[in-house]
Amino acid sequence: MQFVAKLLTQTLTPAIATPTLIALVFASVLGVMVVDRLEQARGQSIRSAFAQDTGEITLRIEERLRTYRQVLKGAHALFQASETVSRDEWRRYVTALNLPAEYPGIQGVGFATHIPADQLARHERAIRAEGFPDYRVSPPGPRSEYSAIIFLEPFDWRNQRAFGYDMLSEPVRRQAMTQALHSGLPAMSGKVRLVQETATDTQAGVLLYMPLFRRGADLGSPARREHALLGWVYGPFRMNDLVAGALAESGPRIRLRIHDGHDTTPGTLLFDSHPDGDNIPDLSDRKLLELDGRVWTLLFDDARRSGARPTAHWLETGAVVLICGLLVLLTAAAAAARSRAHALDRISSSLRSSEARYSTLVNLSRDGIAALDATLNFSFVNPRLARLLGYPEDSLIGTPFSKLWPPGEPAVRNRLLTRLQRGEPSSYEQNLLTADGRTLTAIVSDAPQLDKDGRLHGVILSVTDISERKASEERIRYLATHDSLTGLSNRASFLEQMNASLLMARRQRSRFALFYLDLDHFKEINDNLGHAAGDALLIETARRLRHCLRASDLLARQGGDEFMALLHDMAGMNEALAVAEKIRRVVGAPVLLEGREALVSVSIGVALYPEHGTDLDSLTRRADAAMYRNKSSGRNGDGSATTRPAGQ
Repeated sequence: MQFVAKLLTQTLTPAIATPTLIALVFASVLGVMVVDRLEQARGQSIRSAFAQDTGEITLRIEERLRTYRQVLKGAHALFQASETVSRDEWRRYVTALNLPAEYPGIQGVGFATHIPADQLARHERAIRAEGFPDYRVSPPGPRSEYSAIIFLEPFDWRNQRAFGYDMLSEPVRRQAMTQALHSGLPAMSGKVRLVQETATDTQAGVLLYMPLFRRGADLGSPARREHALLGWVYGPFRMNDLVAGALAESGPRIRLRIHDGHDTTPGTLLFDSHPDGDNIPDLSDRKLLELDGRVWTLLFDDARRSGARPTAHWLETGAVVLICGLLVLLTAAAAAARSRAHALDRISSSLRSSEARYSTLVNLSRDGIAALDATLNFSFVNPRLARLLGYPEDSLIGTPFSKLWPPGEPAVRNRLLTRLQRGEPSSYEQNLLTADGRTLTAIVSDAPQLDKDGRLHGVILSVTDISERKASEERIRYLATHDSLTGLSNRASFLEQMNASLLMARRQRSRFALFYLDLDHFKEINDNLGHAAGDALLIETARRLRHCLRASDLLARQGGDEFMALLHDMAGMNEALAVAEKIRRVVGAPVLLEGREALVSVSIGVALYPEHGTDLDSLTRRADAAMYRNKSSGRNGDGSATTRPAGQ
């Protein structure tokens, strides 16, 4: 470039040399800027690829552990589906899972039984009787309670080392097992050395526990869960085997270290993909992964060595220098100045167009859009949001966002502000108060804006009104469980509630009565007076039936002119028959239909739990059969039919 400048000053007149020298300076500056911009773009591309790789690795690890949780849930379901699970059944189940091919990284699927201290000797005798004469719970020693690994498949040489091991004897395992017991949910342990480990290829390990309770037990409190505890379905994981597959093709390029918890000291290290790596990385990232009550800290480093620039960089730089040289030689100062002026004009025009488009989009948006300042007060509200809330546009400026929240919710403001100050966006459902006191249900999406020092200086809000959708969902839920004519529960809803009542009666050892009711000669009323009269009769019958029953009893329309009722806490059949007689008298009272007085009667079948059945199917079948026997014996319309219990 210096040679070109000297040549130009010696051969060109001042009128030409001056603008040409200006073009030379301009081209030089432009060349530096382009090279710098290309370098920035290259760096941004590398950073974007690095961020994408780390996100994918984190997601693969999380998905892999979720998949293994499903494996444990399947094993848990095997116990729930059977009275007992034999060792052979457990082996066939785990073999069918094909763990090495389908779930790489999991060492096995096991079950550790819970053993009260006074049952230890009995437990060891029972396992020895299964063909393991040397079996004993380890480590030995007196404790208040024990656990023992009795199933662990595949039962290879490595997993056999864990047979009979008491995981409650080790504090880290015990903490996770206790957490799973008290919460009733899967729990991940901290860093441990698996019993299966040997001196060769030693790896850190973790275990995932899922509590197993006695089937049908009441699990409403921690004490009841402890009483109902049978043991833990669990899976042991060797970290290198678990994580290796999740790195995929990114493994050679990215160094991943996983630490247990938030601490990143050597003692918490679970996994290191490059244990010998000691280079200072160009790029690093840190992610937190929450897994079944446990937090892992994932540290990512770009494992590629920084050094010589790639060939593409030199080619790009050479191309820029060549273009700048051609620009100086071929472009006059005036042309360069005009070109630059035109470029600036185009940029300004584009900015004005972008601003106009942004303003139009915000003002015409079907969603409410607002801006908040650092104290969560409104600084901008678009027309749509003002209409949704019923406020004049300018009246909300300077108003706290929390003013729109229903009473009792302002305490949420501190949590919201803390999250936004961390730079974390979110979308959530929120009730907002309108100017006239109505409640509007909306989806609120917020995006915090941080300054260069990481401080919150504003928030962009998007508000979508979902009030009509919520109302429609409630209506759909109601129609799915209720009869549209009488407003009573429908058959499906009734049977679901009856199933819950059956479970409660079993626990409380109480009785209940199931009534099947059928209106006599209902078809004749429909034929003689019309369907409108029939509908009116059904509505009136439903009202009378409600009047005869207690608030705690269940009533439903099965279909047509048939009804079902469930009466809780019956002392015996005599009490149930007394209620049936009351229903017969009340329903049999005259009804005014289409200006004419009509008399109807009802046939009733009664089944009593547990005398006539201990399950849903047998009770409904006996009550239905009893109702049809009453109907076939003369019905109740002429007063000669009597209500009889099922089985009589």
